Amino acid sequence: MTGSRVRDRAAHQGPLLMVGSALAWAAGLVATKWVLNQTRATPTAVLTVQLAGSLLVLAAAAAVTRTPVRGGLTKGWVGLLEPGLSYYLALAGLTLTSAINASILGTLEPVLVPILALLLFRERPAPRLAVIVVAATIGSLLVSASGTTAGSDWHGDLLILASVAAAALYVVLASTQVVDLSPLAAAIGQQLWALALVMSFLLATFVVTGTTGWTEPQFTDLLLAAGSGILNYALPFWLYLVALTKMPVSSAAAYLTLIPLFGVALAAVVLGEDVSPLHLAGGVLVVGSLLWEALGHTGPPGRSERHRRTSTTDKSPSA
Repeated sequence: MTGSRVRDRAAHQGPLLMVGSALAWAAGLVATKWVLNQTRATPTAVLTVQLAGSLLVLAAAAAVTRTPVRGGLTKGWVGLLEPGLSYYLALAGLTLTSAINASILGTLEPVLVPILALLLFRERPAPRLAVIVVAATIGSLLVSASGTTAGSDWHGDLLILASVAAAALYVVLASTQVVDLSPLAAAIGQQLWALALVMSFLLATFVVTGTTGWTEPQFTDLLLAAGSGILNYALPFWLYLVALTKMPVSSAAAYLTLIPLFGVALAAVVLGEDVSPLHLAGGVLVVGSLLWEALGHTGPPGRSERHRRTSTTDKSPSA
């Protein structure tokens, strides 16, 4: 009886942890949009603080769990793509578009990964991928067409899509780079490379303009930026890793489709953004295609999924 209760508890814990991971990522995106709006800091400046905050938490986790992180820095160069370039483009896009648009468009990575794998490595995707791509593309166009709402701009949507493309390229390239690393070591190494890249952008900005990207930064501003980084990067990753000790990867993938739903709801409640009929129609197509892809396990489920795969033989690694 006791063993049965333990198994039942673990079976319930896994889904709850996955829901928490999706909620944390969505909350991190909304918090990032709020920080950008309130501080008027540049994406480079905000991302620098976010990565520093996330790295502190990940380093503390590695110390507490006594996880070896050797090799993470050497093989973590793929972090230049993600979180480096990908998150830089995402933050730049967030300054121009709404958190609702970013929440929906930012989850299209599972659609792009198989396409890039086909173009770069001739990996033949599942036949139904064409249907998923068409549905997700139409949904994305509908979301972008809603850009007439306050705080939305199609230029920002393009930057979000560019960040997704960089993340998808990261997944394809990193699959051969970090398969022998623990997820925590890979995350730390890649985020260190990303921080170095973003700090080089920050230094270049200072040399050219004489500013750091912050307009009279307050301690609370820096604290909020660091907190949004923990929500956006460290916490979803940690919850996801724990969830995968209690449920299979293929089952966890379906819960990642909650990210855009949480993102839209939080953006509407916290930021006061309007949800238009086009948002709803586009969101249904995007989330539906992602859910179908996840349930059929036709490809990498998405942003949070990659954190687990650095320690497996699967073709998609972690960030």
